[in-house]
Amino acid sequence: MDLEDGVAYLTRNASVETARRWHEEVAAAVARVEGKPDLGRRRHDLNPPDIRTLRLRRYPRYLLFYRWTTDILEILRIKHGMMDLPSLFAAESPAPEERD
Repeated sequence: MDLEDGVAYLTRNASVETARRWHEEVAAAVARVEGKPDLGRRRHDLNPPDIRTLRLRRYPRYLLFYRWTTDILEILRIKHGMMDLPSLFAAESPAPEERD
């Protein structure tokens, strides 16, 4: 959803070309992570555990949030880094009574 939202936002507020380049940069970041799983920064401040972030090279204000589970790369979010990042994942964390 973040990818589609980002492309739509940039198409409306910048240009189709900017949106295309941003989309390509996201794909390139995913490819870099696939080749080197420990590339991004560990985020101990975010839940679920083991989240990493990687800045998009051409759009350094945007972060790719991901984690590796066994042999699976899970892309969690693609968001602007100036957001309240912990709140992005708060709704995805289980409630305390669900964890027991």
